[in-house]
Amino acid sequence: MTDKPVRIRLIAMGGTIAMRSEEGRGSTPQDGAEELAGSTPLPSGVVVERQDLTLKPSASVTLADVADLCRAIAGAEAEGVAGVVVTHGTDTLEETAFALGLMRRGGIPVVVTGAMRSADSIGADGPANLANAIRVASHSQAGQHGVMVLFGDEIHAGHFVRKVHSGRPHAFSSEPYGPIGHVTEDVVRFEMASLVDLPHLTLGEASARIPVVPILQAGLDLEPEAIRLFEAPEIDALVISGVGGGHVSARAAQELERLARLKPVVMTSRVGMGPTLSNSYAYAGGDIDLGKRGILNGGRWRPAQARILLQLLISRGMRFEDIPV
Repeated sequence: MTDKPVRIRLIAMGGTIAMRSEEGRGSTPQDGAEELAGSTPLPSGVVVERQDLTLKPSASVTLADVADLCRAIAGAEAEGVAGVVVTHGTDTLEETAFALGLMRRGGIPVVVTGAMRSADSIGADGPANLANAIRVASHSQAGQHGVMVLFGDEIHAGHFVRKVHSGRPHAFSSEPYGPIGHVTEDVVRFEMASLVDLPHLTLGEASARIPVVPILQAGLDLEPEAIRLFEAPEIDALVISGVGGGHVSARAAQELERLARLKPVVMTSRVGMGPTLSNSYAYAGGDIDLGKRGILNGGRWRPAQARILLQLLISRGMRFEDIPV
């Protein structure tokens, strides 16, 4: 008696992995799940079911799309599928992986992957990434690690990974933690726990407006005039991508204090590794000073993550202070 094949659902959302070039026009998303699976050497013992969710470049993916993806994953699980692989554009792949980690709890493994080279490029990396993502999703230990990202033979925790290069195939990193596993010679090896400790948050009512939460990056002498642009009532909150440990110019601090009386303002660090400081610098615009002015501390969350958290929290009538940072 032979073992039953493992059922994996491939959900396609567009991105470079789905793109082909048109003469004189560059690349556009064209391939759905059927074409992607058909051009990939599938692992033995696995049956890949195909589902198209959307066909977009990832900058146009919305939180509503991610909510639809959550429902599609839940539907696949209800049908007895063992794991899900999501193909997605790399520009915002880390944000979708993070949002999925917030919106889902437990259940079957979910692996997000993509490509840096379009399907018709020389040395296209999509087929290898997709084949390895399927291997990870079908692994017996995959369900212990939450939402994962597979890229360049590395397995990353979805809430740690970030894109670190705009063009090379090895474009993702989980520094300073590193990947939680690798795929070598077609064998999946998990080497670290993914330390999943995300709050559980979902998007508010489907008909509700998704909150508008921009990110303002600080640099040399952040101008008060730039901060005033975010007073508009259509803007629900603001994330500051602060310098160093989460700091701004002295003359920006007073303007941020005024804005924080109108709407949530969250300070994060633009550095990319390490938390936003809260008890180190008392100068005007430093972390201690900003805390006294009512600016919320972003803690461990990167700017893009803080934005997603605020959007989900506001959509449910919750505050940023309601979750651990």
